[in-house]
Amino acid sequence: MTSRPIRPLSLAPSIAVVCATTTFAATLAATLAAPAALAQNTPLADPIPGTLPASAVSVAFRPLLAGLTAPVAGAVAPGEPNFLYIVDQVGKIVKAPVQGAVSKGSSALFLDVASRLVPLNERDERGLLGLAFHPDYAANGRFYLYTSEPALGTADFSTLPAGTAPAYHNVVSEWRVANPGSASPVVDPGSARVLMRIAKLQGNHNGGALAFGPDRMLYISLGDGGGGDDQGPGHAPEGNGQSLAPGNVLGKILRIDPLGSNAANGAYGIPADNPFVARDGADEIFAYGLRNPFRMAFDGEGRLWAGDVGQGAIEEVNIIVSGGNYGWRIKEGSFLFDANGSAPGFIHTASPGAPANLVDPLAEYDHSDGVGQPTLRRAVIGGYVYTGSSIPQLSGQYVFADYVGDDGTGKLMTLGVRNQVERLIAPKRDPLGMPVLGMAQDTAGELYVLGNATGTTRGNTGVVLRIAPQR
Repeated sequence: MTSRPIRPLSLAPSIAVVCATTTFAATLAATLAAPAALAQNTPLADPIPGTLPASAVSVAFRPLLAGLTAPVAGAVAPGEPNFLYIVDQVGKIVKAPVQGAVSKGSSALFLDVASRLVPLNERDERGLLGLAFHPDYAANGRFYLYTSEPALGTADFSTLPAGTAPAYHNVVSEWRVANPGSASPVVDPGSARVLMRIAKLQGNHNGGALAFGPDRMLYISLGDGGGGDDQGPGHAPEGNGQSLAPGNVLGKILRIDPLGSNAANGAYGIPADNPFVARDGADEIFAYGLRNPFRMAFDGEGRLWAGDVGQGAIEEVNIIVSGGNYGWRIKEGSFLFDANGSAPGFIHTASPGAPANLVDPLAEYDHSDGVGQPTLRRAVIGGYVYTGSSIPQLSGQYVFADYVGDDGTGKLMTLGVRNQVERLIAPKRDPLGMPVLGMAQDTAGELYVLGNATGTTRGNTGVVLRIAPQR
C-alpha cells in the first residue's frame, strides 16, 4: 500500500470560515449517514493500492528500559537534559537516565497513581495516558497528567444524555515536585489539583496526549468519545468530531493556560487568542474534526504534529493549526466517510480538497493488506521530527509508528520526500516483534520506541528502545 502526499487545503483557515463551515459539515455528515446514501456509496476495499516503500535509511535498536507493563509516552523535564520520564499506562512514571545516545545509571520510580485509575481491562485504552512538564518546571516544580479515573464529582464537560451516568472521567491534573532538578525528585501527594473532568461512556478513543507549545500553553488531545463511527449514546447527531456545541470537547485538541483562572470552573485559563473563544462553550477548543489523536508533539519550528487513529481504512498524520477542522466524520483521511446508520461505517470516495474548508492529512496510509484478518488492529502512533545527531540521514524527518500490522507486529515509519510514508527498517529486528504503544524524544533529539509483547495492560514485557544507527 503506497501512501501519497496529501497537500492540506489550508494550514491556517480563518475563524470566520471555519465557523461558517460547521453547519455545512453537520448537514453533509447527516446526508452521508442517511438511508438514501446507502444505495449510492460503495465501500473502497483498497483505497490506496500498493505497499509501503522502504526508507533508504536503516536503523537499529538499543535497549533503555525493560520490565514495564505498557509504556505509552515519554517526556523531558526542563532542567534535566539527561533524563527521560516514561509513562506506564497502568499508573506509573519512571525516570530513566540517558546521556545523548548512551544510557547510564539505573531508572527510578517517579510517581505511582495506579490507585487513582479506574480498573483497567486487559485490552484497555484508559489509564495514565499523558505527562507534560511546565516550561518553568525547574523553578515551580509543576507537571500535568492525563488519567482515566472514577466518575467522582461533577464533570466540566459532558456529551451524555440527561440521566445517563458516566462510566468514568478523563482527568487533567496538576502536580508539584518539592525539589525539581534533584537526583531524586519527590512529588508532593497533596499537591494534586484537578484542572478539568471530562465525562466518558465508552472506554475507547480517549486521546490523552499532553504537550506544552512554544507559547507556553498546554495542549490536550481528546478522542471522539468511543464506540464506532462517532455516533450513538454520548455522540452529537453530526458526530462529536464536528460538533462545536457547548461542552462538547470530544474529537478535539484543547489549548489552555494551566496557571490561569478565567475558565468556567476557575481552575485554568482560556487564552484570549483561542479560535473559538467567542463561541459559547467552545473556549478551550484549538482544533476539531479528529477521531482519536492518541499522540502529538511539537517540533523545533513550533508545528504541532498529531497521528489521528482511523476508523477502519485510513491512518493519518496531521499538522494541527488554530481553528482547523480535520474532517472526521465527514471524512476519514482524504476519503469521504459514510456513517451507514446502524451498520459499520465505511469510506467510499477519494476526495482530496473537498468539501472545502476541511484540512486533509499531511500524509496517510491504508489498511488494505489486512483485509480478511479480523484480529488486525492498525492504529497510527504519532511521533517526532528527528533532530538528533546519531542518524544524520533522518535529520528533519517525522518518525512515527503503527500499533500493529497484518503480521502482528508494530511498524516504524517516516515521512520521506513529498511526505511519502515509508517503512523504517531495522534489518536485525524486522519485523519489530512487538506492538508499538508510544514514542519518546530526549533533549538531544534522539528517538525511542515504546511497546510490549502483547499490546495489553498486563505483564512485564514493556520496553523502551532507542532508535540507533545501523552498524
